[in-house]
Amino acid sequence: MRLACVSVPRFALAVEARLDPRLLRAPAIVYDGNRVLEASPELTGVHPGQPLRQARAAYPGAVCVPPNLLLYRAISGAMLQALGQVGPQVELAEQGRAYVDVGGLDADAFALAGKTVDVVRAATGLLPSVGVAEGKFVARVAAELCPPGDAGVVPPGRERDFLRDKSVSLLPFAPETIEHLRTLALHTLGDIAGLPKTAVEAQFGGGAGRRLWELAHGIDREPLRPHRPEESLSERLTFDAPVVADEALLMAGRQLLQRLAGRLDRRAARTMRLQVLAGGRLLWERLETFREPTADEGRLAFILKTRLSALRLTEAVDTLVVTLGGIGREAARQPKLMTEANPQIASLADAIRQVRARYGRPVVWRAVEVDPCSRHPEERAALIPYDA
Repeated sequence: MRLACVSVPRFALAVEARLDPRLLRAPAIVYDGNRVLEASPELTGVHPGQPLRQARAAYPGAVCVPPNLLLYRAISGAMLQALGQVGPQVELAEQGRAYVDVGGLDADAFALAGKTVDVVRAATGLLPSVGVAEGKFVARVAAELCPPGDAGVVPPGRERDFLRDKSVSLLPFAPETIEHLRTLALHTLGDIAGLPKTAVEAQFGGGAGRRLWELAHGIDREPLRPHRPEESLSERLTFDAPVVADEALLMAGRQLLQRLAGRLDRRAARTMRLQVLAGGRLLWERLETFREPTADEGRLAFILKTRLSALRLTEAVDTLVVTLGGIGREAARQPKLMTEANPQIASLADAIRQVRARYGRPVVWRAVEVDPCSRHPEERAALIPYDA
């Protein structure tokens, strides 16, 4: 599949630098909690996921910036919407990186890449790099090796040649796997491509080894997963003064649910997202996905109360946001076949006991709910003897 990978290098830093231009001139670290989210390229000893304490110790002069997660999400959404002008099928792989199906577009690859850069810059103010190739992996490598505003195009059939001298660090595998490759003196993708597939599978296991070997040859079977927009309803409440009490959040949450229930209009929601903000910053967020779509205000209120009661605020908050997603018609529910109210249940139970006495073992079983709210179907019910 011919794809264009659109990538904004160091997305979080690029967004923060747009707000604070001094970050363009000074090394910076964007952190989330006590972990590094992104760092300037000159901070060679700092990498995402590293403890912030270690990064500060290594580079005490670096500017440390807390993340603006809501802004990152909004800009990613604007980028996704803008890319709809380039192609009809767009996948947002992560914040700052997306794939567009360009296989059926009758246009020069470089002209198409130029249009992509223009529409993303106009919608977000950020300058992306673009890679056009067969498959996600080759397109991503082509994009990452280009400077912002430029494009890399890999002609069909030249994927292996393009990847031959590229570092194994570009592979989408864990750092331990990359280090293992280097201990085996496999430093480039060409080194891996030169080995028999069976040898790579034997060293790294069937699935991982096969994928390593195929990616080194420019073969990527991962499909495009187009973004499917869904309807959502959102309500927010901003307090007159910042609060730290759980009771205030619970009262606000119930008020927001009442507003949302009035807007559902005999429809149901599949998800509920809770967000707590302070000064425009996202302090806490929780996404609940329901086993079945629901419009039951009591059930929604119970989940909201459970989550907010367990929240331990570390600072005063000023805004609560509740969003219901996946809005649609409520699915039909299948009732139980047999209930205690059934007048024939007694005679049926007597017959089952006689059969068990005859054979000396249970022969009829029934399903009972164990964990009805589990997301795993096999954990929701268990089989037990009918007369147990």
